[in-house]
Amino acid sequence: MPTFHVEFATSNGKRVKETFDAANERAVFSKIESRGGTPIRVTPAKAGAGKASRIRKTKGGKAMRRALLDFTHQMAAVAESGIPIIAGLRAVGEQTGFPPLRAAIGRIVGRIEGGRTLADAVDAEPEMFPEIYAKTLAAGESAGKVPEVMNSLAGYIEQENETRSQIKSALTYPLLVVITLVLATAVLLVFVVPQFKELFAKFDSELPLPTKILLGTSDAIINHYILIAIGLTGAYFAMRHVLSFRSVRAWLDMQFLRLPVFGNLLIGVYMVRFIELLDLLIRAALPITNALRVTSDSMTNEALRSDVRGMLRAVEGGRSLTDAFSRTRWLTPLVKRMLAIGEQSGRTDQIFDYLRKYYAQQTQRSIKMMSTLVEPIMVVSLAAVVLFFALAIFMPMWKLLKLVGTA
Repeated sequence: MPTFHVEFATSNGKRVKETFDAANERAVFSKIESRGGTPIRVTPAKAGAGKASRIRKTKGGKAMRRALLDFTHQMAAVAESGIPIIAGLRAVGEQTGFPPLRAAIGRIVGRIEGGRTLADAVDAEPEMFPEIYAKTLAAGESAGKVPEVMNSLAGYIEQENETRSQIKSALTYPLLVVITLVLATAVLLVFVVPQFKELFAKFDSELPLPTKILLGTSDAIINHYILIAIGLTGAYFAMRHVLSFRSVRAWLDMQFLRLPVFGNLLIGVYMVRFIELLDLLIRAALPITNALRVTSDSMTNEALRSDVRGMLRAVEGGRSLTDAFSRTRWLTPLVKRMLAIGEQSGRTDQIFDYLRKYYAQQTQRSIKMMSTLVEPIMVVSLAAVVLFFALAIFMPMWKLLKLVGTA
């Protein structure tokens, strides 16, 4: 049985470190909470004492997300209709068109037949099911709300897919323009500019600066393309290494959030995700500390993740959720005030629903605004590149024409 190094807060607020043997991380949480404690950090023993367990990453793209959404909708129908879970899983597995999911469902059925719960069986498929999925399902099973939780998970996945699709659609046009511009520039530098090099070499006078830059760039690409390729490859891996440091990622993520239009879009997207996740986990009867922990791990932006972790520490220290929200940096004032009102009035679910709709609309407006602004930026960039090439090629010719006219 795996061993976990655990740091948790006792009921009187003391921090304690112990070692537990358990089937998985969820079982560790259950053991600690049964003793009245609050888990803070759980680290698999094999990972070493100094490394915290990381949020797992699911693999796959659009096809996998679509398959996971269909699976969740179908399992919600199975749970609501009262069909035995194993029979329902087999039926869903037979009709799924995504082979990796079909294989995962087969393994899940085998685990359930071996005596494990649905949540534990799903939790053993980290490449197919994200942690939020397994945690929410486990909470739903404990509270006897599996149909409701499955429907909520389906709604969450659908909203995530829709937002992702909207952002990709908004970025498709500028990406195509950039790729076309890069390819056109490369063709000009490799095949067109060298044709003018011999002509310009006959000039007795000094070439204009744009022409020197153009010829130098063309020569570098043609004669030193191997070194350039090696340099670009090295720069790529160096950047990946630098970005692996959490402090660097946090700084960059913070700068992204401060961008004029794109930053507002990111904040809107993350607010929708934060509210939906927290609402989903609370509806599934997950304790608020666990809900905040899973929500923070699901945040891909380090600045916002740090914010939610600060909220978690405040709640673990005995502060109210309203007080914890008021201390955050990146959560917007509207979120803080509305959730405070919801906690005081006991209408948190209604407040969550309102905030979800508000930020979903704000995200759509930001996407439209970004699309509107990107088009003129692309046009200006394209015009600038064309102007540079025109000046670099024609300025020497104009100079030559003047010399001929005065001769």
